[in-house]
Amino acid sequence: MARDPETEIGGKRMRQVWTTARRLIAATAITIGLFGQASLAQDQADAPIVYDEIPPHITKWMQQPAILVFSKTNGWRHNEGIAGADKYFVELSRARGFGIFTTVNAAGFNAEDLARFDVIVFNNATGDTLSPEQEQAFRDWLEAGGAWIGLHGSGDNTHADWAWYANSLIGPTFTGHPLTPHFHIVRVETLDDTHPIMAGTPKVWEHDDEWYFFDSHPRDYGLHPLAGIHETDFKPEGADIQNLATWAMGEEPLDHPVIWVGCPGDGRSFYSALGHSDLAYDSQTYRTILSQAFDWVLKKTDEAGGGCPAIE
Repeated sequence: MARDPETEIGGKRMRQVWTTARRLIAATAITIGLFGQASLAQDQADAPIVYDEIPPHITKWMQQPAILVFSKTNGWRHNEGIAGADKYFVELSRARGFGIFTTVNAAGFNAEDLARFDVIVFNNATGDTLSPEQEQAFRDWLEAGGAWIGLHGSGDNTHADWAWYANSLIGPTFTGHPLTPHFHIVRVETLDDTHPIMAGTPKVWEHDDEWYFFDSHPRDYGLHPLAGIHETDFKPEGADIQNLATWAMGEEPLDHPVIWVGCPGDGRSFYSALGHSDLAYDSQTYRTILSQAFDWVLKKTDEAGGGCPAIE
């Protein structure tokens, strides 16, 4: 089978950038590039859907067990968030003794290649990225006992064409996020402190991010919320005052979850709406949650499944 060249992440190729500089870049992009970004997003949304057919080359020497980090986008591309998550999972893979392979090539979603991975991360993957055959291969892999982590844009509203993914892994539909200002520091509250993913984390902590709003609750889809936000912490300006009134999910954190889990088939899933920017991965609390989510989806903690949503 012909394969495209694709390189495993190694060494220190992730750039180190001062936090001040990153915030300046982000602020500049929002201040003077908002229309350009909107245009880019529209161009991406209007672009024809292209399904990958030639799988990437995954060296036979890849360390095992292994993580696949997938960041293809046929919708908005969160460049900073993708870079931050890539860097985080490289660091985590080294700490845990895992191999890692990052790609934007969806042709790797076939039974042979997926069998080489223990965890799959959808790193801000947006839009219709997988063909129906690739979607089925991923579903089969996950329901047979796979482990999946989805980040931020992977839960936006560009996945409606894939009903199983939208309903079983994400659940509620993304409705919008603030733009004025774009980022808000809000209180995030743990909703289930008995779950292994939230062990040892603060009951309430502050986090600066682009916050997603949804049209319903994860529980409506059999998913279990682990953390939610205080909507009263938002300080909107201009049109966003009305937007937030329309989007409002509720003043209590349980009304507005941003992290939840599921157990599709014999597999495990974890979704976090956090991570629009690489700055999210500077938070030690969030890094702890991701690390413990990694263990939980792999069934290294709570092997018996007590942390799975209750089946009613």
